Amino acid sequence: PNWRRGGATTSTSLRVSELHIPGYRETKVPFILTDDDLVGDGSTGGAPTLTRIGEIAFTDSDYESQIPYESGHLLHKSRGPIFTGAECRAIVEEAEHVAAEMGWTTTRHGNYPTTDIPIVELPSTIKFLRLALVERIYPLLRKQFQPFLPDGTKLRVADGFVVKYDAEGGQTELKPHRDGSVLSFNVALNPANDFDGGGTWFDSLGDSVKIDQGEIVSHASGVLHGGHGITRGRRYIMVCFVILEGYDTWSMRFYNNIRHL
Repeated sequence: PNWRRGGATTSTSLRVSELHIPGYRETKVPFILTDDDLVGDGSTGGAPTLTRIGEIAFTDSDYESQIPYESGHLLHKSRGPIFTGAECRAIVEEAEHVAAEMGWTTTRHGNYPTTDIPIVELPSTIKFLRLALVERIYPLLRKQFQPFLPDGTKLRVADGFVVKYDAEGGQTELKPHRDGSVLSFNVALNPANDFDGGGTWFDSLGDSVKIDQGEIVSHASGVLHGGHGITRGRRYIMVCFVILEGYDTWSMRFYNNIRHL
């Protein structure tokens, strides 16, 4: 799409989907890891076992960074998958199974709706994600955005959903907008050769960032971005909005400082 660069800064043209929603205080709860998530079911015949949490230690070589700001960057793209192909396929299969019963939602995000299924409606996916956040995604985000975050241990997903783009009569793109959280990330759930086009478009780049199955794009929520249109096939992504628990004033200040980018 021929999206013009450079967003206006008036309150009516900021193109914000949801801005620091008070309800995020409640919606973050289902994404918090619990003891039950760590207990095995004993299905192999023995007593239930406790899963040990093992955080991945990421380095600068694990991702590419763009949109420089102060002493860091506001956009990052992984150099490899953070989810396996099998994990991605399981998420898509569960989303399609649930959608066959309840339908894909199209009105959850106000001015910038996506065709999606909330992760809270996907029991297997949300249980998997709770552990993946602690072991993989939060450590990655802490490393990537360390120059800005006052306390990286307070990262919390407040909303998450599986998005479906479909060139055959479904939603094919998402217009430029800003998310109403601190950080946002999306994970590609199907191979890039399943569709033509796609990627996440960023106004600061005037271009799209494309990833393959299992890879992740993370960015400051306040930068202007959109879902670049597909012209063939289907594209599935997992999108999550991340807040910094207990730092509302800092979050709003950070958001306002970078929203012109």
